[in-house]
Amino acid sequence: MQLVQELPEIFESFAEQRKKSFLMVKEWKDQGKPIVGSYCTYFPKEIAMAAGAASVSLCSTSDETIAEAEKDLPKNLCPLIKSSYGFAKTDKCPFFYFSDVVVGESTCDGKKKMYELMSEFKDVFFLRLPHEQTEAAVQLYRNEIIRLKDYLSEKFQVEITDEMVREATRVNNRANQALKDFYGLMKYDPTPISGYDVFKVLYGSTFKFDRAALAEEVIALKQKTEEEYKAGKHFEKRPRILITGCPIGGATEKVIRAVEENGGVVVGYENCTGEKAIGIQVDENAEDI
Repeated sequence: MQLVQELPEIFESFAEQRKKSFLMVKEWKDQGKPIVGSYCTYFPKEIAMAAGAASVSLCSTSDETIAEAEKDLPKNLCPLIKSSYGFAKTDKCPFFYFSDVVVGESTCDGKKKMYELMSEFKDVFFLRLPHEQTEAAVQLYRNEIIRLKDYLSEKFQVEITDEMVREATRVNNRANQALKDFYGLMKYDPTPISGYDVFKVLYGSTFKFDRAALAEEVIALKQKTEEEYKAGKHFEKRPRILITGCPIGGATEKVIRAVEENGGVVVGYENCTGEKAIGIQVDENAEDI
């Protein structure tokens, strides 16, 4: 019988929004459902979904925990890594606190060091990513995904079949397509909504546990936005800006606000907040999934 996990001691000191996040994820845990946390879009969330777990993105978008992280990590590491580790170490990220396992990845040496230290107080599965585009690299990544499947199967005591992976892929594809269709509305000129409104939907989707329900919500939101656009409700014509580079969220949201407060509109996110995360559909009918 799974024990109910308690809230951290510092819970009462949090702002109301973070309390709500803690209570939301705790409710999921109290139902006996596992949670897999991750930091990177290279994480194949379909495997976690097939195991009956929720897949959730972890906190790394504020400088409030960097000072604590620098007690363990070199100060010259990038703020993204120090923020990630600091939130984990201080129990200030509700999603990390309740994650049964964190899936790390070898995207850079700084992150590898972070996961090494993180594994001292949290179960961490380290995904070894290939750093070249060859057939051998594809096989390496495939082997890593199988290794992750076997790990989650053993950890959560569940058999993960090919059909379970296919079903999870279908659900996640539909959610990703709904999100892509939604931000595709920004092809209209003038735009129906602000780029900041688009961002809030994309970023908020990473904290939604039920991917099937997420798809329905976003489809309904797209339809409503299109109807209002046809009725004449939209932004005035503005210079159109694409944001690329590092992930957007928390402190870096100021980039979006700076663009739009000065007369532009952000029409696309070519980074882990947008196209990189949801732009590719997995072949649901491939013989070897």
